[in-house]
Amino acid sequence: MKPIFYLLVSSILLVSCQSADNSVNETFERNSENLKGLLKTWENQDVDGSMAYLADDFVEVGTGFNEPNRNKEEHKAQMTMMMSMMKPTMKNAVFLPGVDSTTLEADGSVRYYGTWNFAIGEKNEDLMVYGTAEFNEEGKVTSLAHYADFNMMMMQIMPAEAMEQMAGNATK
Repeated sequence: MKPIFYLLVSSILLVSCQSADNSVNETFERNSENLKGLLKTWENQDVDGSMAYLADDFVEVGTGFNEPNRNKEEHKAQMTMMMSMMKPTMKNAVFLPGVDSTTLEADGSVRYYGTWNFAIGEKNEDLMVYGTAEFNEEGKVTSLAHYADFNMMMMQIMPAEAMEQMAGNATK
């Protein structure tokens, strides 16, 4: 009788662990698709469309030197300015599950490694980017951080006059 009892308890534990894993996997898959949708709106230069993927309490984490965090409206203004100057194109990307920083367990967040191409007129440069996104229960992005050398890329593709103007503004 004891072996049957232990087999039953083991089976219940196994099934419950698999259910939890499936739930996290399903959340990751949903959130990955939402992040891919957000990145696609950027490729299409559809700033208004990209806002549908962001939660009301969205924060873009400032990862550059002295770069501030931006809320949803500040992010929209930044993206509108960027899209008016250049064309971003995702060349490739790998999407991986993120983990909770304290438990080290998969938590539905998504990280990606990719190569973007940024173009202004005839000039363009590829840039390797690491990004991470966190989501709410609805699957909307609550925080987004990108790590790359955006300043150097901009220096390579921006017209000299724009770079001189930016340098002049930095000294004021």
